[in-house]
Amino acid sequence: MNEMFDVTIIGGGTTGLYTSFYSGMRGLKTKVIEYHQDLGGKVAFFYPEKKIYDVGGFLGVRGEDLVTEVENQALSVQPVIVTGEQIRTIDKQEDGSFILTTANGEQHFSKTVIVASGMGTFEMEPLQVEGSSQYDDRCIHYTIQNVNQYAGKKAAVISQSRVGIDWALALEKIAEEVHLINRGEEFKAVYEQDIETLEKSSVHVHRNQKVEELAGDGQVLTGITLQDGTELDVEHILVYEGLNIEKSLYESWGLETEKGRIPVGTDMCTSIDGVFAAGDAAIYPSKTMLIASGFSEAMTAVNSAAMYLDPKAKAQVYSTVIYKHAKD
Repeated sequence: MNEMFDVTIIGGGTTGLYTSFYSGMRGLKTKVIEYHQDLGGKVAFFYPEKKIYDVGGFLGVRGEDLVTEVENQALSVQPVIVTGEQIRTIDKQEDGSFILTTANGEQHFSKTVIVASGMGTFEMEPLQVEGSSQYDDRCIHYTIQNVNQYAGKKAAVISQSRVGIDWALALEKIAEEVHLINRGEEFKAVYEQDIETLEKSSVHVHRNQKVEELAGDGQVLTGITLQDGTELDVEHILVYEGLNIEKSLYESWGLETEKGRIPVGTDMCTSIDGVFAAGDAAIYPSKTMLIASGFSEAMTAVNSAAMYLDPKAKAQVYSTVIYKHAKD
């Protein structure tokens, strides 16, 4: 039987996760569909090791920790979470409900939809070394999540950008040894202070170098060989060599778009009745591209969805009332 949900959220980043929490708090039957295998979106991928200072209630919180807290908050209301699926089409039915069809043909059924999937999907540029794929997720990584796994280990970061410098410096604090491998001479999109900090660090920088060979048994990585023949003892490799960005599918879903994003009103309503947007996916005058903005937009989108489902529903709810008898 095709299970119908009140709200289906496309995107499992911080905005999507918070949307699912607020939706569940309002008593709506909620599902989250995320393209990647892991939740957390851009925060988890791009700056899990950095501290974020513009989210209320936190005087600096690591991106990875913020994702964990928002995910735990979402799970407290028990939404259905689906990962590794990309929505290709959204079809509105005669009864006003929606059928969301994925790239592999799976169908999801919902009375309303909230788009919280940012400005499109992305994949990290893979390491182009023979046999590298067998080490993916175990020894070769494309984000610096779960930094504790590098404690006491020897690691190499492969990157030409400031992101690579940030990762190497973050690893320096926990790993036994860190190498930063740049296939060019200069680093891209860096400030003078970034280079100065790198030069003062214990990170071993290798310029105009590429990884030619990997050493290991296919399960455990033991070393790498650079193009000049230098052999390094390395147990983990982190790679940031750019992104393959896929244009958002918003137009193909039938939504009005503006420069790849979805114009919304103050109620987060899109050009399709019953479809709402929040976070980086949404655009409106004086929009701010902040994590905290996404949280506020998430609440507005859910409240609008609730009133779309039931015009007599309350315009908003108060957690102090809903959880009045909850134990600490």
